[in-house]
Amino acid sequence: MVRDLMLPTHVVVCPTEREPDGLALSSRNVYLGTRRRRLAVVLSHALRAAEALYRAGNLDRASLLGAARGTCARVVEAQMALPPDQRAVFEIDYMSLADPDSLEEVDVVDPSRGAVVSGAIRMLPLEQTQEGEHVGHAGGPLVRLIDNTILPPRDT
Repeated sequence: MVRDLMLPTHVVVCPTEREPDGLALSSRNVYLGTRRRRLAVVLSHALRAAEALYRAGNLDRASLLGAARGTCARVVEAQMALPPDQRAVFEIDYMSLADPDSLEEVDVVDPSRGAVVSGAIRMLPLEQTQEGEHVGHAGGPLVRLIDNTILPPRDT
């Protein structure tokens, strides 16, 4: 957009600030509570799974986003096996693989350009709480978490 509108601005891309466990820092995190907070790192882990495949040589969208979605699916499956007062549930909002400049979706990563893999999940309110459980600010509402990872250009 800066380029399109010819704005006299230089955009500096930098890594996302994260908690020690990998969760992207966000003011929204206070709404998660203890149980959902533990699970919230799934999005970061999903993006890292896509990144690992990219670093191993995979360039196609289906493989990269499949790895991310697979990571999420395994966590959902494990959570659904727990009783309602112990599980936390989320839904994938989107997973994206995009050109680093235009942010247009790509089917195959151009290794000379790299890409941005990103996603969003909706952490659903807890189905059932335990006595005294910290559910997060405002009673633990639905929380939408977003994250991204830059897949850097690499030698071809």
